[in-house]
Amino acid sequence: MTAAAVEFSDVGVRFPNGTTALSKVDLTIQPGEFVTLLGPSGCGKSTLLRLASGLESATSGAATVSTDRIGYVFQEATLLPWLTVARNVALLAELDGLPQREVSSRVARTLELVGLQDFSQNRPHQLSGGMRMRASLARSLVRDPELFLFDEPFGALDEFTRERLNDDLRALWQRERFTGVFVTHSIAEAIYMGTRVVVMGAHPGRIIREYDVPFGAERDEHTRYSAEFAALSSEISDVLKGAMS
Repeated sequence: MTAAAVEFSDVGVRFPNGTTALSKVDLTIQPGEFVTLLGPSGCGKSTLLRLASGLESATSGAATVSTDRIGYVFQEATLLPWLTVARNVALLAELDGLPQREVSSRVARTLELVGLQDFSQNRPHQLSGGMRMRASLARSLVRDPELFLFDEPFGALDEFTRERLNDDLRALWQRERFTGVFVTHSIAEAIYMGTRVVVMGAHPGRIIREYDVPFGAERDEHTRYSAEFAALSSEISDVLKGAMS
């Protein structure tokens, strides 16, 4: 049997101030899945990502990850403003100690994958918000991650840019076949991006429902506006409202 990419077993997280961030979370993510975490603020979605990345430890239970090749994209692009796009993307590969020729090759390939090959010498302030997020994505992608964690990376973008980046990220996932865990507050984004949607409730953070997404790998605007998509969105919305009532 193939080992799980990520496994949370009866995980609890309690902060020093006494707040219980997560309680009795059980979740298994298989290699190659793209799982979306959906729920209100304060339900522990980002805490799960930090556990998976090793940035935080569980108070109880166990969080197990099968690889140390992990990419992490945050809500903000967090690019170094004095460096070009190419230099920002190269940073993590250089920190990994790769030879310069390998770094240059990876940077060129990664910038092409995210559509920034013509902007390699630009600095962050010269890019749009969507392009800065692409650069942030490329910075993690250059390490060839097996597990990719996304903490609501498109939340601050306009709807058109968000949908375009959703499509681009899905295409990238299909091509590179990493395991993805994606945090969002958007029901539509959770369904469109995910192979599985994990719905979470707050106070304490917990999993209240999981949905296997009934759409194939190829998705487009017709998927977003289909009756099946609308029905699933409505059902998930009702579950979230029930959890918050």
